[in-house]
Amino acid sequence: MICLMRRTAPPAQRCVTCGEEHQGLTTVFGPPAPDPWASATDEERNRGGINRDTCVITIDDTTSYVVRGELPIPVRDAATGAFAWSVWVSLSEQNMRTLADRWYDPGRESLPPMFGWLCNELSPYPSTTHLATNVHTRAPGVEGITIHRVAELNRLLRAT
Repeated sequence: MICLMRRTAPPAQRCVTCGEEHQGLTTVFGPPAPDPWASATDEERNRGGINRDTCVITIDDTTSYVVRGELPIPVRDAATGAFAWSVWVSLSEQNMRTLADRWYDPGRESLPPMFGWLCNELSPYPSTTHLATNVHTRAPGVEGITIHRVAELNRLLRAT
């Protein structure tokens, strides 16, 4: 389940790809929980916990430690800032403890990248669950997408 997370209301942008005016586009989409939590039984959820940024859940005697992050994609041709996927990524118990110990540390960006697995399906893409990831406490730069693609994703994701 993908949901609207945050909306911006920039001035209307004339799209160079389609010629339409795009206004008030949603710039962050993502599921409210990792997929294992969403599909867990009440009993499994009662043994775990979830808040805005972290989730711990035990299913079949395996405990998963999951953190929410944003996968920002700069928008190349508009002043909207970045488009982002709000995603959940599993971490090892040790990496989750390290992150928790440094959660409020202003120097936590110096933590090395932490390996994890993406824990969400992100439509409209092919299967994204269990993609290998590296969690950075500060996002690296990426190429970006066009305002047309942000509008296209808005149409696709708001329709579901």
